[in-house]
Amino acid sequence: MVIQSRTDVSRNRLIYILTILLSLSALITSISQYSGSSDAIRAVLLILGAAGALAIILSAIQLLGLPRRSSVLLIYRNDEMVVATNATHEGFKLRFLRDVLSENTVNFSAADHTQWKSLEDDGYFPALCIRNPKKLLILKLCTMVFDDVYFVDSTNRWEHHDSSGTSEPTFSTPEKPQLRGWKGMVSSS
Repeated sequence: MVIQSRTDVSRNRLIYILTILLSLSALITSISQYSGSSDAIRAVLLILGAAGALAIILSAIQLLGLPRRSSVLLIYRNDEMVVATNATHEGFKLRFLRDVLSENTVNFSAADHTQWKSLEDDGYFPALCIRNPKKLLILKLCTMVFDDVYFVDSTNRWEHHDSSGTSEPTFSTPEKPQLRGWKGMVSSS
């Protein structure tokens, strides 16, 4: 598996869009010039049009395959922190966190799974439970691997760290993600 940095993903997205635009212009030019050209030029225009169509198809497939923004919810309650993410398809991120925090991670009980079940409706899946967490350490680790990091404490105070441009955001905003199932779950435990 190849892991691309955020800047590589942005650069590749730009390259694919420019490829589609250039190929589209080559395809339009070859179609519009085809009827008034000689036989030798028609052969070149056919090859140019076919290459443009192939480039459009391949670039569209590559654009659809690029990773989406990954976000994580860090829910701090009492002496533990629940990590819920929308990037379950990127399990290497969760394995990284679990390996670094190995002695503090615990398995969810059946009661914990039912308590956090409402987050799944919003696309966040509880993945880790960390006992005696160090907020700054976990926040730093999560900003290294996730694009959006949302932290909520026991007073229902939210922090949003946008690390899509850099792995060390310099400030946070007090916004929270769109959660329909959130009913102040932090204070309920």
